[in-house]
Amino acid sequence: MRMRTVLPLGTLLLAMVGCAGQQAPVTAPVTTTQTRNAPAWVDNEEIPDGLAAVGIAQANVMGDKGLQRTTAIADARTKLAGKLKVRVQSMFSQLNQQVSEAALEKNGKPVRTEVMNRVIENVTRQVVNQELAGTNTRGVWTDPQDGSLYVFVVMTKDSMDQALAASAKAQIKKEIAEGEQSLNTALDKLDAAIAATDKQAAAN
Repeated sequence: MRMRTVLPLGTLLLAMVGCAGQQAPVTAPVTTTQTRNAPAWVDNEEIPDGLAAVGIAQANVMGDKGLQRTTAIADARTKLAGKLKVRVQSMFSQLNQQVSEAALEKNGKPVRTEVMNRVIENVTRQVVNQELAGTNTRGVWTDPQDGSLYVFVVMTKDSMDQALAASAKAQIKKEIAEGEQSLNTALDKLDAAIAATDKQAAAN
């Protein structure tokens, strides 16, 4: 009696599985956040050719779209400034390591910490100010549920690298002119440090 009951159930289960396998695949939403059907960059703002950030601004009571866009772009630029500062710090970490290794090989003097910190601070300020002014908006999207505006603001890698190299060279030359001869090697190692930072960013 039990065998007669088990066999039909097994057959029924196989039939159910077969039917389920014939169903059309479920299309995943573009994003996984609450802002469904938003552009992919709302969830993933990383780009291969530079730095990017998503700025957000809620709808204002006046319904001023221009103000909302300005607020969203300002939010994105603030986030980009933080990312750019990290990139500058990473580049100088690479540069400091390369200069220190070169100094050890030639029994030279390492760059004093306060000097390197001063160069980093000046370069960071200049590059951030310059690059934020040159950002461009690559995408805009309004959430139909609550009216929030999302903007996708980017700065290109080539532009960043050029600004970083130019500012760093100017600051290093200034320090050398004022007597910091230990920075001479830094000029030779600068391009290699920037390239190493690019590779590190690409790997991440």
